[in-house]
Amino acid sequence: MAAASCIFEGTSENFDRLVLENSRRGLVLVDFWAPWVGPSMRQREMLSNLAQEYAGRFLLVSVNTDEQKPLAERFGVRSLPSFKLFKNGEMVAEFHGVQPEADYPRIIDEYAAKPVDQVSAGAIAAWQAGDPDKALQLLAEAAVSEPDNLAYPALMAKILMRQDRIDDALQLLSALPEVFRNELQISGLLAHLDFLQTAAGADAKADLEARITAKPEDAEVRYQLAAVCLHEDEIEQALEHLLLLSRQVPVYRNGIARKGMKALLDMLDPADERVARYRKELFRLNY
Repeated sequence: MAAASCIFEGTSENFDRLVLENSRRGLVLVDFWAPWVGPSMRQREMLSNLAQEYAGRFLLVSVNTDEQKPLAERFGVRSLPSFKLFKNGEMVAEFHGVQPEADYPRIIDEYAAKPVDQVSAGAIAAWQAGDPDKALQLLAEAAVSEPDNLAYPALMAKILMRQDRIDDALQLLSALPEVFRNELQISGLLAHLDFLQTAAGADAKADLEARITAKPEDAEVRYQLAAVCLHEDEIEQALEHLLLLSRQVPVYRNGIARKGMKALLDMLDPADERVARYRKELFRLNY
């Protein structure tokens, strides 16, 4: 990813989309500064250099507090420079004043996604060279050595999906401990795989629509219809069915409808207006 695409100017108008929505995909660092504060200019330069060096591992959003006073007030900025870290739609850490230069990469490394390791890179290369078995073997061996590293089973599942081995991918991820299955990178894949498996075994769309019209409370038919809509790239219709199912039977299959909505929204561009709209609906389900 080009460095220029990782550095943005934040405003009251674009902050929620640029920071909160993007933080659901990775780390976003917001630098609050002002041109008349010398140390903030120094911090801004260091962070910009790091954004170029890290080449996409975090998004840097620069907020001029002279021009964006409402944002400074919203996030309680009382001293400059300050920077705040956002992940999964929430602020996870904040720092006030210029930090020792060596501390900036350490702080970012603590929260940013790790770069692709040699094993994953080798597996990807094997897959691209037409040897999926070798790719899966490399990842399986690494997963045994590092059972807490979810990148390996996640990549294995993606390779199996590309081979249309949906049942094998589901079996692989379903065998992980529950605490791992609830992690975002795994739960999203599980929801996606469940959609694919459900759509493959579902009746024709017209039949499902007729059945749901006759019996709107049928949770299984509603879920199958959502899966078929997704399979046919009818994203909004799939989201609507999942939203309705979440309202009608929130406990259906351990909340699969809500998990499915989250997985679908994570697939969309954060700038897509459906992302903000349906995330609000998800939020309302909690209250």
